[in-house]
Amino acid sequence: MPEAFQVIFNSQGSNVLTPTATPANRASITYYVNWGAFLPKKYKKFHCQFVFKSQNYAGNLTDNGFVNMNIGRVSVFDGQQMSTNLGIVYPVILVANTNSYYSSTNNDNNDFWIDYPINNSVTVTLNTFGGQTAMTFMPHYVIMLNLIGIEDEDTKNGSPFLAGN
Repeated sequence: MPEAFQVIFNSQGSNVLTPTATPANRASITYYVNWGAFLPKKYKKFHCQFVFKSQNYAGNLTDNGFVNMNIGRVSVFDGQQMSTNLGIVYPVILVANTNSYYSSTNNDNNDFWIDYPINNSVTVTLNTFGGQTAMTFMPHYVIMLNLIGIEDEDTKNGSPFLAGN
Protein backbone atom coordinates (compact mmCIF):
# COMPACT_ATOMS: atom_id res chain seq x y z
CA MET A 1 0.00 0.00 0.00
CA PRO A 2 1.47 3.38 -0.98
CA GLU A 3 2.19 5.97 1.68
CA ALA A 4 -0.09 9.02 1.78
CA PHE A 5 0.76 12.52 2.98
CA GLN A 6 -1.25 15.71 3.44
CA VAL A 7 -0.07 19.32 3.34
CA ILE A 8 -2.37 22.08 4.57
CA PHE A 9 -1.97 25.58 3.18
CA ASN A 10 -3.82 27.89 5.58
CA SER A 11 -3.89 31.59 4.70
CA GLN A 12 -3.75 32.30 8.44
CA GLY A 13 -1.07 29.69 9.16
CA SER A 14 2.31 30.16 10.80
CA ASN A 15 4.16 29.17 7.61
CA VAL A 16 2.84 32.15 5.58
CA LEU A 17 5.77 34.20 4.27
CA THR A 18 3.75 37.07 2.76
CA PRO A 19 1.19 39.26 4.56
CA THR A 20 -2.49 38.31 4.21
CA ALA A 21 -4.25 41.10 6.11
CA THR A 22 -6.44 42.26 3.22
CA PRO A 23 -8.67 40.13 0.99
CA ALA A 24 -6.89 41.43 -2.13
CA ASN A 25 -3.44 40.18 -1.10
CA ARG A 26 -4.76 36.73 -0.10
CA ALA A 27 -5.04 35.91 -3.81
CA SER A 28 -1.27 35.32 -3.89
CA ILE A 29 0.45 33.89 -0.81
CA THR A 30 3.90 32.37 -0.41
CA TYR A 31 4.25 29.58 2.17
CA TYR A 32 7.27 27.85 3.68
CA VAL A 33 7.06 24.05 3.44
CA ASN A 34 9.92 21.87 4.67
CA TRP A 35 9.24 18.96 2.28
CA GLY A 36 12.26 17.00 3.51
CA ALA A 37 10.83 16.89 7.06
CA PHE A 38 7.95 14.57 6.10
CA LEU A 39 8.26 13.41 2.47
CA PRO A 40 10.59 10.43 2.07
CA LYS A 41 13.23 10.89 -0.63
CA LYS A 42 12.49 7.36 -1.92
CA TYR A 43 9.56 8.85 -3.84
CA LYS A 44 10.42 10.82 -6.94
CA LYS A 45 6.79 11.35 -7.97
CA PHE A 46 3.47 11.85 -6.18
CA HIS A 47 -0.14 11.27 -7.22
CA CYS A 48 -2.09 14.33 -5.96
CA GLN A 49 -5.46 15.93 -5.48
CA PHE A 50 -6.64 18.91 -3.46
CA VAL A 51 -9.62 20.31 -1.58
CA PHE A 52 -10.24 24.06 -1.14
CA LYS A 53 -12.55 25.89 1.27
CA SER A 54 -12.67 29.56 2.20
CA GLN A 55 -14.25 31.21 5.20
CA ASN A 56 -17.86 32.30 4.91
CA TYR A 57 -18.21 35.81 3.57
CA ALA A 58 -21.07 38.14 4.47
CA GLY A 59 -21.89 38.98 0.86
CA ASN A 60 -22.10 37.48 -2.59
CA LEU A 61 -18.83 36.07 -4.00
CA THR A 62 -19.01 35.79 -7.78
CA ASP A 63 -15.60 34.88 -9.28
CA ASN A 64 -14.67 31.44 -10.57
CA GLY A 65 -10.95 30.85 -10.53
CA PHE A 66 -7.94 28.58 -10.84
CA VAL A 67 -5.71 27.37 -8.02
CA ASN A 68 -2.20 28.00 -9.30
CA MET A 69 0.54 26.42 -7.17
CA ASN A 70 4.22 26.73 -7.93
CA ILE A 71 5.72 23.58 -6.35
CA GLY A 72 8.06 22.42 -9.11
CA ARG A 73 7.26 20.31 -12.16
CA VAL A 74 3.56 19.43 -12.24
CA SER A 75 1.96 17.18 -14.84
CA VAL A 76 -0.99 19.41 -15.67
CA PHE A 77 -1.44 20.34 -19.33
CA ASP A 78 -3.70 23.23 -20.35
CA GLY A 79 -4.00 22.16 -24.00
CA GLN A 80 -0.97 24.08 -25.20
CA GLN A 81 1.70 23.71 -22.51
CA MET A 82 2.47 22.48 -19.01
CA SER A 83 0.59 24.53 -16.44
CA THR A 84 0.73 25.22 -12.71
CA ASN A 85 -3.07 25.61 -12.60
CA LEU A 86 -4.08 22.61 -10.49
CA GLY A 87 -7.83 23.05 -10.72
CA ILE A 88 -10.78 25.33 -10.16
CA VAL A 89 -12.49 27.08 -7.24
CA TYR A 90 -16.02 28.42 -7.39
CA PRO A 91 -18.40 30.39 -5.19
CA VAL A 92 -21.10 28.61 -3.18
CA ILE A 93 -24.02 30.87 -2.33
CA LEU A 94 -25.65 29.99 0.99
CA VAL A 95 -28.17 32.82 1.12
CA ALA A 96 -28.54 35.01 -1.99
CA ASN A 97 -26.50 38.23 -1.69
CA THR A 98 -25.88 37.72 2.04
CA ASN A 99 -23.57 34.72 2.63
CA SER A 100 -21.19 32.70 0.44
CA TYR A 101 -17.77 30.97 0.33
CA TYR A 102 -15.32 29.54 -2.20
CA SER A 103 -14.99 25.79 -2.55
CA SER A 104 -13.52 22.94 -4.56
CA THR A 105 -13.76 19.25 -3.65
CA ASN A 106 -11.69 16.32 -4.82
CA ASN A 107 -14.60 15.51 -7.20
CA ASP A 108 -14.35 18.89 -8.97
CA ASN A 109 -10.84 18.50 -10.39
CA ASN A 110 -8.73 15.82 -12.02
CA ASP A 111 -5.90 14.19 -10.13
CA PHE A 112 -2.40 15.30 -11.12
CA TRP A 113 1.20 14.27 -10.55
CA ILE A 114 4.15 16.21 -9.23
CA ASP A 115 7.83 15.40 -9.01
CA TYR A 116 9.43 15.54 -5.56
CA PRO A 117 9.27 19.27 -4.62
CA ILE A 118 12.67 20.94 -4.62
CA ASN A 119 11.70 24.41 -3.44
CA ASN A 120 10.56 25.03 0.16
CA SER A 121 8.98 28.32 -0.89
CA VAL A 122 5.53 27.57 -2.37
CA THR A 123 3.43 30.30 -3.94
CA VAL A 124 -0.32 29.81 -4.23
CA THR A 125 -2.11 32.23 -6.55
CA LEU A 126 -5.85 32.27 -7.06
CA ASN A 127 -6.42 33.51 -10.61
CA THR A 128 -9.63 34.47 -12.39
CA PHE A 129 -10.65 32.50 -15.48
CA GLY A 130 -10.26 35.49 -17.79
CA GLY A 131 -6.81 36.93 -18.29
CA GLN A 132 -5.06 34.89 -15.57
CA THR A 133 -5.06 37.82 -13.16
CA ALA A 134 -5.30 37.32 -9.39
CA MET A 135 -8.80 37.27 -7.93
CA THR A 136 -9.53 40.66 -6.41
CA PHE A 137 -11.25 39.44 -3.24
CA MET A 138 -10.48 36.26 -1.32
CA PRO A 139 -11.60 35.40 2.22
CA HIS A 140 -9.12 33.40 4.33
CA TYR A 141 -8.90 29.83 3.04
CA VAL A 142 -7.44 26.37 3.48
CA ILE A 143 -6.09 24.08 0.75
CA MET A 144 -5.56 20.44 1.68
CA LEU A 145 -3.11 18.87 -0.75
CA ASN A 146 -3.14 15.05 -0.67
CA LEU A 147 -0.05 13.25 -1.97
CA ILE A 148 0.46 9.52 -2.54
CA GLY A 149 4.05 8.42 -3.03
CA ILE A 150 4.74 6.55 -6.29
CA GLU A 151 7.49 3.93 -6.06
CA ASP A 152 10.09 3.88 -8.85
CA GLU A 153 8.95 0.35 -9.73
CA ASP A 154 5.40 1.64 -10.25
CA THR A 155 6.70 4.24 -12.70
CA LYS A 156 8.68 1.62 -14.63
CA ASN A 157 6.04 -1.13 -14.57
CA GLY A 158 2.93 0.88 -15.44
CA SER A 159 1.24 1.67 -12.15
CA PRO A 160 -2.57 2.05 -12.24
CA PHE A 161 -1.92 5.49 -10.70
CA LEU A 162 -0.05 6.48 -13.86
CA ALA A 163 -2.50 5.08 -16.44
CA GLY A 164 -2.63 7.44 -19.35
CA ASN A 165 0.33 9.47 -18.09
